[in-house]
Amino acid sequence: MERDQKTITAGKTLCSTAAILAGGKAVRMGQDKQSLSRDGKLIVHKLIAQLEAYFDEIIVVTNSAALYQGQNVLLTRDKLPSRGPMSGIHAALSVAASPYVYVTACDMPGFEPQLLELLLQKLESCHPCDGVAVERRFQSRDGSIRLRPEIFHAIYAQSLLPQLKTQILSQQSRLELFMLESNFQFLDEKKVRQFLPDWSVFTNINTPEEACAAGMDPL
Repeated sequence: MERDQKTITAGKTLCSTAAILAGGKAVRMGQDKQSLSRDGKLIVHKLIAQLEAYFDEIIVVTNSAALYQGQNVLLTRDKLPSRGPMSGIHAALSVAASPYVYVTACDMPGFEPQLLELLLQKLESCHPCDGVAVERRFQSRDGSIRLRPEIFHAIYAQSLLPQLKTQILSQQSRLELFMLESNFQFLDEKKVRQFLPDWSVFTNINTPEEACAAGMDPL
């Protein structure tokens, strides 16, 4: 259910910045994911338009600045060696105006205001903390059930910058483990599935087949 952005007030003073990570290598896609489009419009531009209704500042971490001409965004690049999402999050936190940043990715076209509302409510209740994310149950190869954080559609604290730098420079860039070992607070999967039963907002597009299934324009 769509939420009027004016009704989302919890945590807004703490998290008024959103960041889109757009620097992946896209090996399986075979082309830059930032160029994916639907109905003739780049999906990353559509995502920016959605986020603008809820955030005062939109950051895009990218090496392709030309794709964002005319967009009301702050562009930045990885400031440390590129080691996946952790490097992109570090770059976004380095330039953000607010103490917490909501993070998503250019290949995740879904956005759910109700999820944002829950994240911000949790943030307001747990501040100061390292961030807020959704925790998902999954079955390991040995059959055991484990909990794993969703690294996107999550909120990260700017105070994490020193720890992120240490992790990246030591080549320990496994973000899920870092979140579990930090002072992150988590939303329960069952609560989120009440309004996102198919978990679609956490789906990213990795291959041409997935792009076609998601209704993207021909590659």
